[in-house]
Amino acid sequence: MRPFLPIALLLILSTSAVAGGRRRTAAASPAPDALAIVFVGMNGSASDAFFDAGAATSGTTLKTFGIRLDATAGRTGTAVLRAWLESNDGRTAIRIDGKPLGPLPQVIDAHASLGRVTTHRIEIVVPADVNEGAFGSAIRWDVTTNSENP
Repeated sequence: MRPFLPIALLLILSTSAVAGGRRRTAAASPAPDALAIVFVGMNGSASDAFFDAGAATSGTTLKTFGIRLDATAGRTGTAVLRAWLESNDGRTAIRIDGKPLGPLPQVIDAHASLGRVTTHRIEIVVPADVNEGAFGSAIRWDVTTNSENP
């Protein structure tokens, strides 16, 4: 087996909420109906989590982590959690909970409970024919409340 390259995966957070049929991005002072994505079990802060798989060989690297959707003012209910590849050099395949990521948003959890940690698994597949060298991908996350929420 030959030594392989480090894999860096930056989980970039994008928080948004639906209010009155419009989509708003949470700012430094979140609106009363804003949502925040908090990564549990990853390196970095709640808003910018980072996963470095280190030196890897061809094959699949797995990482389990948690996501908590925090809502302001004690809001309860569910939300839709989506993810997609913001950038990718095309040399790896990335899946979250078995769902392949690409340039378009993929629903990761259609009914994620607000305020509870849900466990997810990221899979990074490195084909045997990929040459050694640094590469990385960025995953963009988005959350919107479901319409049945108050």
